[in-house]
Amino acid sequence: PVLQGGVQMLGKLIKHDFRSLSRILLPTQIAVLGATILATLGFVFNYRIGYSNLNENGLVQLLQLITGFLSVVMVLAIIASAVLVAFIIFQRFYKNLMCSEGYLTLTLPVSTSEILWSKLITAMLWTIISSVVIFISINIFVMFGTAENGIVNTEVYKQIGYALHEVDRVIGARIIWPILEFALLMLIGTAYSILQVYLALIIGGMVSQKHKILASIGFYFVIQIAVGILSSIANFFLAGSMTNTMMNLDGANFETQNVLEIYNILIGAVQPYFWFYIVFSLAITAGFFLLSNYFLKNKLNLE
Repeated sequence: PVLQGGVQMLGKLIKHDFRSLSRILLPTQIAVLGATILATLGFVFNYRIGYSNLNENGLVQLLQLITGFLSVVMVLAIIASAVLVAFIIFQRFYKNLMCSEGYLTLTLPVSTSEILWSKLITAMLWTIISSVVIFISINIFVMFGTAENGIVNTEVYKQIGYALHEVDRVIGARIIWPILEFALLMLIGTAYSILQVYLALIIGGMVSQKHKILASIGFYFVIQIAVGILSSIANFFLAGSMTNTMMNLDGANFETQNVLEIYNILIGAVQPYFWFYIVFSLAITAGFFLLSNYFLKNKLNLE
């Protein structure tokens, strides 16, 4: 019952935080898609009119200028969206926990770990949503905006399909495992990046009453340097083993082996190191979470 109640409360917190972020971030994502559609339509008109037989027409030249402007707007919208997502996520965290609003947040009948989990999960969800929207925007532009003949540019996707078919024919389902490993590393990396900023904001709020943001920026770089030192130490101890692995690969006769055998040799060689960095990143991320939770619970200095 206690666990079930905790899960339910965490679900409510996530729902509340997600809705709070959605008020700003949802219109932002819609704006990115809208800018992409406008830029795509402009390029479609350029292909159909501007590059055909009316190149000397002043109206067409104006159209080309507008199209160029729309393409710039699309790129700026995508960049601004990514920046705004990060800014709003961290701004809401700062406002909810570091400012006077923190008195209300931290008096809720929930643990600080549940609050932190809620902030992290909603931040990761919106980061993923933003990435998906950017991916969709790029594909809309490539699919419809670069078609010289017809409505859809199928050539790019035919080439991608052909490449995937060849990978499946040669390697088969073995390719799925490295893809899943990479996706796991990206997921951990996202949590790592978010929690690093959270921890910096919390420590900055602890040590400074008047200049919390400046202190947080300073501690962000301090944390970055500390993690870099730990990473360098880990790489130092791995260097000998990695060198031996590379020397063994250098001595392998790849010419007498087929592509699948070469793939298995290479993947098998890098697997231990790849998983080491996954575990290392996960340990640092867990450390960020535990420190953030401890400071939130015991050391927080609110305005």
